[in-house]
Amino acid sequence: MVKPSEVNIQQLVELLLVRAYRERASDIHIEPRSDKVRVRFRIDGVLFERTPIVVEHSDSVVRRLKILAQLDITEQRLPQDGGFEAQTGKHKTPFRIATFPTEYGEKVVLRLLASSREAPRIDQLGYGAAREVVLKRIVNNSEGIVLVTGPTGSGKTTSMYAMLRELESAERNIVTLEDPIEYRFDSIIQGQINTRVGFTFAKGLRHILRQDPDVIMVGEMRDYETAETAFKASLTGHLVFSSLHTNSVADTFVRLLDMGLERFVVASALRAVIAQRLLRRVCLMCRSPSQLLPEHRPLLEGQTVQDGQVIYNPKGCGDCNGTGYVGRIGIFEILEVDEELADMLKFTTLTRTELKTRLREKGVVSLRECGMEQVLKGETTIEEVLRVT
Repeated sequence: MVKPSEVNIQQLVELLLVRAYRERASDIHIEPRSDKVRVRFRIDGVLFERTPIVVEHSDSVVRRLKILAQLDITEQRLPQDGGFEAQTGKHKTPFRIATFPTEYGEKVVLRLLASSREAPRIDQLGYGAAREVVLKRIVNNSEGIVLVTGPTGSGKTTSMYAMLRELESAERNIVTLEDPIEYRFDSIIQGQINTRVGFTFAKGLRHILRQDPDVIMVGEMRDYETAETAFKASLTGHLVFSSLHTNSVADTFVRLLDMGLERFVVASALRAVIAQRLLRRVCLMCRSPSQLLPEHRPLLEGQTVQDGQVIYNPKGCGDCNGTGYVGRIGIFEILEVDEELADMLKFTTLTRTELKTRLREKGVVSLRECGMEQVLKGETTIEEVLRVT
């Protein structure tokens, strides 16, 4: 990267945005310290340091980004958020910006969005043929709620978009409430929350119900009010998709009850829970083969392991920027709620451990098991599965 002293601030910011785009970064972190401004890119879910900015340019860089996002450049004591579009080579890329006051100045996080791309199809998500059949059956319910769960950055929104694409038609009124809108559809009505004016998920969802919807997508269930409204909507003839920050299918039931929802409502409305993660894909250009070690075999319990099974380790080359990984693949834990399970949830109080046992008896494949399937296929590494699950 060109040194800040050799360019003006506008050029410096442009170079930073273009480099992040070319390196496939999902986020840019600009972090003021006492002696420098640290720059980090999140690539395939992991943060990597890049050339820092000299501390004298810190305020100017933040000011330039605020101007692009039309934020208040005089306000440095309170967090702000917004968005803008910037030219990144031949493309215009949408960015979401969030500022946060720190000891040494304002930290900025920029997220690169992808609204110019077409939403993926279900068969492009990596579920595999058997899981795709289950997912398409889930998506084609006429009512009820489908939850996609996982930590931030695990691809939940992308999965919900793929489900909406499966349902998109002129015969359905599909309405979404998002933060922010990442993909755009021709025949789906999409709304974006605006907390500055009080347009929250809960308030927006109440008004969506007056829009005669068939299908509703709520980007995230952040509080009891949103969850309660979404579940009640799903019991009155609407198909609802939403996301929740939980680690597994079993944890989702516990979280819903902890939020204050009634057990009977949860059991009656819930049609499916999909827990997911994203694993870094080992670089095909430099991966190195190795024999499966004895200490790895317990981790592969339940998998079909061939004699002389080969797995791969990351190495690092020019194609993967020395990381050993390029791109990501999804792993999924899917539970389709049938009548037997719904009745059990309505009338039986189970501990988290007991619930996990019941789910295993129903054939639910865990995230770790799904990840180890990808290890044996040569798509990722054992270390990556253990890091994520």
